[in-house]
Amino acid sequence: MKRRNMTNIDLRLLTIVNELNKTRSVSQAAENLELSQSAVSMSLARLRKHFKDPLFVRTPDGMEPTPQMSELIELLEKAEGLLETALVHRIAFNPSTSDRSLRLGTTDITRVTILPALMKRLHATAQGVGVELQDISEETPRLLHAGRLDLAVGYMPSTASGFCQQRLFRDRFVCAVRANHSRIEHTVTLEQFESEPQVVLTMPGSGIEVVEKALETNRINRKVRLRLPGCFGISSMITGADCLAIVPEQLGKLIASAGRIKLLPLPFALPPYYVMQHWHERYTHDPASKWLRSVIADLFREKGLSSGDTDPGVTSREERTKSTGVIR
Repeated sequence: MKRRNMTNIDLRLLTIVNELNKTRSVSQAAENLELSQSAVSMSLARLRKHFKDPLFVRTPDGMEPTPQMSELIELLEKAEGLLETALVHRIAFNPSTSDRSLRLGTTDITRVTILPALMKRLHATAQGVGVELQDISEETPRLLHAGRLDLAVGYMPSTASGFCQQRLFRDRFVCAVRANHSRIEHTVTLEQFESEPQVVLTMPGSGIEVVEKALETNRINRKVRLRLPGCFGISSMITGADCLAIVPEQLGKLIASAGRIKLLPLPFALPPYYVMQHWHERYTHDPASKWLRSVIADLFREKGLSSGDTDPGVTSREERTKSTGVIR
């Protein structure tokens, strides 16, 4: 009942109450508010009906408040102060003093390529800030919407409305095979691709959907020996079990750096794809979220993993921010 009574009151009427209390005159209140006297009188009548009290009565000294109105005025003054505080309130985030824990959805690939640099940056500029990692999954959009994740970094092809993305870098898929493979030298033919045993990455956020769609469209078959939900263990499968693997090039460069694995072009066309950072629009202006997005984007650029575009590829209302300092 109380909630319904509140919705029946136009909050602008409270401005009239405030002016009547100051001027003790309907005509003067109307003039100050640039309203007609009849409009002020009608508003006062509505308030009298709502509160079941005259509120103001005529006296030789002007309109005087009733005891109930005097109590209401005191309460309204407190409420006005709270409203003013709320309207000027801004959330501040200072990474150098904050002890907030930021929740980040990632893939194994992101953890290998960026996480060490992220932790180094936090140690230098935000020692009290913690990071909680979660795997990207089908639940990631819901977690972002609910605020249980601050950010997700990876390939997410089907986010619903209300989500924002920023391009971080452009990647492509390559074939990874043992460096001294007895049957595959400098190229992989389509026949070899279909006949060689393969280890398949299945982790969400790695762009694997792009591969699956291309194989289905081109009616290309493969012999799957093992499906891996993460990239750890893929090197030993390629070298020890003599498997072929389709991997994102950034991951491929890491596992090929020891010299036991070589990277070769795919025997069929596969478009490049963008790895992005994703967040819900509710947190676009959240200072901590803005700071984290800025740090992640900076790290990708510093490691030479950016898309190479002069425009960072923001597909939302994202604002470029500095990675240090107080953000409001």
